[in-house]
Amino acid sequence: METPEEIRKRFLSNSDEKYRSFSETCVVPKNYTIIGIRNPVIREFAKEICSGDWRSYLHGTEDEYYEDVLLRSFIIAQAKMEQSERHGMIADIVRRMDNWAICDSLSSALKVNKKNADDVWYFILPFLGTKEEFQIRFTIAVMLFHFVNEKYVDRILQYMDTVKNDKYYVKMAVAWCLSVCFIKFPDITMTYLKNNTLDTFTFNKTLSKITDSFRVSDESKVTIRKMRRK
Repeated sequence: METPEEIRKRFLSNSDEKYRSFSETCVVPKNYTIIGIRNPVIREFAKEICSGDWRSYLHGTEDEYYEDVLLRSFIIAQAKMEQSERHGMIADIVRRMDNWAICDSLSSALKVNKKNADDVWYFILPFLGTKEEFQIRFTIAVMLFHFVNEKYVDRILQYMDTVKNDKYYVKMAVAWCLSVCFIKFPDITMTYLKNNTLDTFTFNKTLSKITDSFRVSDESKVTIRKMRRK
């Protein structure tokens, strides 16, 4: 059986210089170096590690590279454990997030179902009340990936109106989330868009993301474009 060090050595051997150069132009982590391992490869390693002694791997390795944090995120999202343990590990990653890619990757990788939805919902809400760009974005991303449904959509719209943060990736997350709400619940979301306290940048970005969607009718797009603020 491979040791955590041997698995990590094999993992890091998948670095791709061209992909590293590409990733550095769009991810831009502040605290980690990118070495260029593609996400499908990282996910396969996470799956492999989760089938064995994943705790030994997590405890036996440090997050030196961006890809280390991404691998840790995927392992935590899918490994079998109690929800309280998972939330503790997720919180550790969320508090040291420094880029949108890890934020969105972890958010989308989480497994949310009817059984654990309420626990996840109340776990993510405190991050929305911080001043940290990627902690706030994490909450919004989890909402848009897993909670835009009949039970939660009204709550999501209410929370989006309370997010008052000037960071770019927060504003873009709010716009993204609202566009998903519109795609799935156009009537409810249109009512919100006609009466909200969004800043002009976020509001217009929301409209742009809605009109960019192939799942929105041409008729609706005409109406949405007329709502743009100057």
